Amino acid sequence: MFAYIIRRIVQSVFVLLIVMLVTFTLPYFQDHSILGPAYATLGTKATPANVKIWGIQHGMNHPYVIRFITYVGQVFFHFNLGHSYKQNMSVVQIISLYVPRTIWLAFTSLMLTAIIAIPLGIAQASKRNTRFDYTGTGVAFILYGVPAFLLCQLALDFFSFHFPHLPSSPPSGVAPWAIFTNPIGFILPVACLTLLSLAFLSRFMRGAVLEVLVQDYMRTAKAKGCSNRRTLMRHAFRNALGPIVVILGLSIPGLLGGALIIEEVFNYGGLGIQTVAAAQNLDIPVILGITLLISILTLAGNLIADILLGVVNPRIRVEGTGR
Repeated sequence: MFAYIIRRIVQSVFVLLIVMLVTFTLPYFQDHSILGPAYATLGTKATPANVKIWGIQHGMNHPYVIRFITYVGQVFFHFNLGHSYKQNMSVVQIISLYVPRTIWLAFTSLMLTAIIAIPLGIAQASKRNTRFDYTGTGVAFILYGVPAFLLCQLALDFFSFHFPHLPSSPPSGVAPWAIFTNPIGFILPVACLTLLSLAFLSRFMRGAVLEVLVQDYMRTAKAKGCSNRRTLMRHAFRNALGPIVVILGLSIPGLLGGALIIEEVFNYGGLGIQTVAAAQNLDIPVILGITLLISILTLAGNLIADILLGVVNPRIRVEGTGR
């Protein structure tokens, strides 16, 4: 198990280095290349001589490889995601207030999605080709095809401006854990983010359970007199849990991406608001810092999912050793 975890950590670090290489290289394609921030900082004083001096002061005169190595060291050892020259603040300082809010929003939606989708998928598989199964499939296809912004707008129109009345946005300036202490204002954002991933996970769970139900050992369990409930929960569910763990880990990027849209629609002070503001102000270091942060969170989620998969299904880590 320890060797399995080490392999997954090494793979995650390798992927992170590729992402860091991309985020480090992108500023070279902006106006005036990497000296672009000098013109925003110096303003009317941005003469060629002053720009050159500014570049030397901020290490822009070093070769590409040296700058990239320094960048990697700053991220790994100091968690320095860059500096916003327009706001004259580090990127970490700018986004530190918003990150916990987005994480709590995504984490709550992920837990609700798992709690609802897994039993729903099992129930559809056990009652396949019935009216219940067809209804669940139809609703899942509708939710799967509705864009995030449209779902949010429909929820706002119906629940905020008609009966029953719910707050159109969470309270501003609240602590990240206010989603649990004052949940009324978070009902619509959490519900919309949950519905965005609920359809896919429930359909995947249904397919995984159906695939297990046709296995020989399932027929053997039924022949020994196991009830349908015991067969589903003790055999089908446990064997279908491995792929579901992977899907939950892979759904983290979608949740974070959906959270950016939902935060903007519901005016929730998370990474979504900060990303839109940085894009409008052309604050490239902040945009790239948020991109790198989301990549780190995504890799961490996938790493946790891989480790849990190795716990749930020991055959995974055994096969990975080449034996």
